[in-house]
Amino acid sequence: MKLKSILCALVLLCLSQPLCAKAPKDKTKPATIRFMDFNIADGMWWDQFNNYDRFVQWMQAQKIDIFAVCEAATHWDKNKKNVPKNDEVRYLPGKWDELAARWGHSYTALGAYQDNYPVAVTSRYPIDFVHPIGGKNISHGALHVKILGVNYVVLHLWPQAWHKDDKTRTKGSGGDGYRLEEIQYIMDQTILNPEYANEKHWVMTGDFNSRSPKDNEFYAEIHRKKPRTFNNDVHNAVLKVYPHDAIFDKNPSEFQSSTRGKARIDYIYCTKKIYSAIKKAYTIRDDFVRTSSDHCPLVMEFKSPKR
Repeated sequence: MKLKSILCALVLLCLSQPLCAKAPKDKTKPATIRFMDFNIADGMWWDQFNNYDRFVQWMQAQKIDIFAVCEAATHWDKNKKNVPKNDEVRYLPGKWDELAARWGHSYTALGAYQDNYPVAVTSRYPIDFVHPIGGKNISHGALHVKILGVNYVVLHLWPQAWHKDDKTRTKGSGGDGYRLEEIQYIMDQTILNPEYANEKHWVMTGDFNSRSPKDNEFYAEIHRKKPRTFNNDVHNAVLKVYPHDAIFDKNPSEFQSSTRGKARIDYIYCTKKIYSAIKKAYTIRDDFVRTSSDHCPLVMEFKSPKR
């Protein structure tokens, strides 16, 4: 009789429980991610000898979750003379962890440090995967990281009109062709690599030092008195793999220059699922930006994808 009572109690207990219990929410995963790409110009040289206080205050106000950086090394002294890599003036890239902590980012990653212009990432959330991309095939190097289920590829393409290996530095002697080689190599190492075939969420961002065919109408208007044409090979190749240019596609009727002049050479490209989650994408042009760098930061705010 006692055993029967116990069995009945157990049955009633089971029936009172839900058939499918909900998994606990991941409190470390945000509903929305604020992402920024910014070429900070020579490791934020403008604020280098001010303890980066203005830079930190500005970053704190932006409330960025993931920050992609171009020109992530300081390499000038106060007189803008180059200093050796082991000189104590070179606070960056060695101290990115200290600097990023000041705006609330506990995680950092550095791209291939093969010249004075590496790229870097700082993040409020753990970086699950770090793959620096360097070598003779590219100039400044690149970086592939994965954060909260999204793959970010940060790059800085060759800036000159001549090929990297052209010692004569003859304008128009292969700069466009070399940038095309760089972008193809970077995509082969990342989104086109069979090793990552199951990865669906991709963002590729940085200073491309080249123009997009999507802006040709704007350039035609800007340069109508002195018509100019631009090589679009790099972006034609990118658009075959990354179908969305976040800044343009979210603001198709507005040309948003990413430099102090009238040129858009910095981009955030993304795959379809990331684009469908974007709430807004825009370029920042405020007093701090106008003073501190020759580039403007790009911001993309999107819903965090399911992992």
